Amino acid sequence: MRILFVTTEHPGYLYGGLGTFTREYVRELRKHADVKCVYFHLQDAPLPQPDLTVDYVIAPEHIFEAFSPEARILEVASSFRSQLEPILKSFRPDVIHCNDRQTFLPFRFEKNVFYSSHLIFTDLLTSNTLNDLYFQEVKVERCALENSSIVAAYSDFSAKSVLKVAGGRCTPVVLPLGLNVEKFYSNKRKNRKDGILNVSYFGRFEDVQKGVNDFILAVNQLGPKFKQRNKVRFHLYGKGFIDPGLNLDLFEKPQFLEGNDLYEAYADSDIVVMPSRYEPFGLTGLEAMASGSLLLVAPGLGMDMYAEPGRNCLTIPNNSFEMSKILRDAILDYDKYSLLQDNAVATAKEWTWERCVKSHMYIYRQICAQRIPQLASAYRIEEREVLDSYKKSNDVEKIHCAEMERISSSCVLDAIKNEIPGKRILVVTGNYEPEDISFGKNVKFVSVLNDSQEGIPVRMECLPFRNNQFDEIIVAGGWESVLDPCGALMELERVAKDSVLILYKKGQPYSWQTFQMEREKDWKIINSSKWICDFNNHIVMEKTVPYGAVFYKYSGNNQEVLSENFA
Repeated sequence: MRILFVTTEHPGYLYGGLGTFTREYVRELRKHADVKCVYFHLQDAPLPQPDLTVDYVIAPEHIFEAFSPEARILEVASSFRSQLEPILKSFRPDVIHCNDRQTFLPFRFEKNVFYSSHLIFTDLLTSNTLNDLYFQEVKVERCALENSSIVAAYSDFSAKSVLKVAGGRCTPVVLPLGLNVEKFYSNKRKNRKDGILNVSYFGRFEDVQKGVNDFILAVNQLGPKFKQRNKVRFHLYGKGFIDPGLNLDLFEKPQFLEGNDLYEAYADSDIVVMPSRYEPFGLTGLEAMASGSLLLVAPGLGMDMYAEPGRNCLTIPNNSFEMSKILRDAILDYDKYSLLQDNAVATAKEWTWERCVKSHMYIYRQICAQRIPQLASAYRIEEREVLDSYKKSNDVEKIHCAEMERISSSCVLDAIKNEIPGKRILVVTGNYEPEDISFGKNVKFVSVLNDSQEGIPVRMECLPFRNNQFDEIIVAGGWESVLDPCGALMELERVAKDSVLILYKKGQPYSWQTFQMEREKDWKIINSSKWICDFNNHIVMEKTVPYGAVFYKYSGNNQEVLSENFA
């Protein structure tokens, strides 16, 4: 597969995160695909040269006298497009990955454009910054969101922002980001021997988005006696303008750090406070977790993708007075939070660049196969809500669900065990994932509620398998969370060569269940093919499944509803 990756963030630009994304993502992507990286140079700085990451550096040529914002934007896009023509003709990419809004216009009329949105432009601006350029940038962003084949966001919070800007006229797919966990380490035990506890803020010194003023005010409310008595050092690491009216007497001198100095600052930070009001993902929080810091984070933002209050972090409000109370307790009870810190380190290790790239490759392949409607059906915002309901459900319900799925799938597999050696079988479950496959390598289990190795769940509305890849498909617990039953049924029939058997739970629904289908006519409604409602030629169960179920069997052009009552 040939991928043209286009960005305006140079990999040498470390501050802000997008330069790091360009460098690390392209490096890992090259292990899986043929990649050409194009950098659009829009800075006043000298033009950089191609390097190990960037294959082409392109700067706009200004030919016409353009004064209005619209004219300047279109002239730049036209200039970029003319310089890209030789690259497009020689490389012939299968997918064009535009990594921010300013890269999109030159590819407005290309097919197979994948657009990744790291930062929704409009959400960062307040009303006093509105100008002509603002409205043009909004138009460019909306154009990219509405006209790309697929839009990638990197958190549920960011996906909702995408939908708001696009007016619901796109389907953002939430994909995982990556982190070089091996670069982060901890010096906290050394500091604790000296009795010192470091509390740090990392990020821009900006209040509208980052909430840094609330953190400074919260520290000031603790007062100098609290700082001295508990041997606390307060740090501000970042760039930007700090309101001169704020008292910084309790803080060490603000610093901007990069490279090894930044990793060392994280390593020395016992507590990291992240008081953001707007954050599409919040890489700072994940970096703090990787360093074993106790993370205090604002809820309801992009950090929710990895931050689980009470398990690997603590939450703080966007209010300096209440924030001060939680910060005080975290400092006084710091030694009680070692389990949260251990869980945080384990969480950070899951966010690898390999997983990030695999998730993107999965989407690339669907785009190349012209399966964009299936992607849109499977990964729309309602899917995230179903998964969120599942994650928030109680453990007893999850365990019960997994046990029912385990017994039910085992019953079916046991009934056809003599046929298994000669067939490829796919078992689709809700949350049951067996640790070992006792039925052999030709039986594959996938869960539609848990993330796959690619970092996103497999959804039945868009199965990542070839036509007729499996002889038999057994659905045991997966159907209860589908959003588009017609589309899911078509996907199952596409992937199955011989037959599909669906076991569907009857009675009390799960908290994450999307709808109930317990009657024969429910199945007839979603499929217009020929129906046979007798019991000829169906799988005979040697054991009963543990709960009442509807059995739907597809075989060639015939479908059966097997409506026997099971105990």
